[in-house]
Amino acid sequence: MLEMNLDGRATLVVGGSRGIGASVVEQVAAAGSKVAWTHLGTDKDQADSEKLMRLVEPHDREAMHFGVDCTDEVETRKLVETLLEKWGALDHMVYCAGYTSPVSMLDLDAEEWRRVVDINLTGAFIAVRAVLPHMVGRGSGSMVLVGSAAIVAGGGGRADYVSAKAGMEGLNRAITKEFAKQGIRCNVVHPSLIDTELLHTRHPDPETRAELGKKVPIGRLGLPADVSAATVFLLSDLAGYITGQNLFIDGGRTFCG
Repeated sequence: MLEMNLDGRATLVVGGSRGIGASVVEQVAAAGSKVAWTHLGTDKDQADSEKLMRLVEPHDREAMHFGVDCTDEVETRKLVETLLEKWGALDHMVYCAGYTSPVSMLDLDAEEWRRVVDINLTGAFIAVRAVLPHMVGRGSGSMVLVGSAAIVAGGGGRADYVSAKAGMEGLNRAITKEFAKQGIRCNVVHPSLIDTELLHTRHPDPETRAELGKKVPIGRLGLPADVSAATVFLLSDLAGYITGQNLFIDGGRTFCG
């Protein structure tokens, strides 16, 4: 019987306190993995992470969370070293950190561009770079980077966000080209219109969100679990022959909507 089994594995989720990241944390734990996740360390992040700890607890898997800025290379590397010292191995890394808000390119300055690109792309490089030496040394490891279907649709004109998420595809290809022969797999998932806190912030009116869902070919908004289920699959041995791929999780919206 086929199953997504991560028993005995260890997973790091960068940006895991809420939304898609929190769903990934819960599902990798449900699949059998020890899990650690990062967040910014704000009061809200701490509260969300404590709530998530209670959701993970029934799965009886070791879980930890850390206040580490995804753009901080030194602290990210220290965290990976801490986890390796404690667990002895890191089998998986998922990069879920992200930020966007509606703004015209004409209102976007270079400082804000750099900030958004740092969170959405540079942070992914930092996380990958931190875990790669260990994975290469073991001859195995799998990673999933969370992109966005906005790279096709244009993202409402948020140029920095769309450009950064498109850069994830290039990073994915580079990782695959250089490290697939050393047992490392990497894939990107591209969500669209997922019913998260971020979507609620952008579209606070429930009726507006309902209308958005109706316009998706599959007839509803996506759920964080739709993305995390695909992510766990790509991490698992069931996807052992899949690497360098870009999977759109969008209910058909990107190409049919």
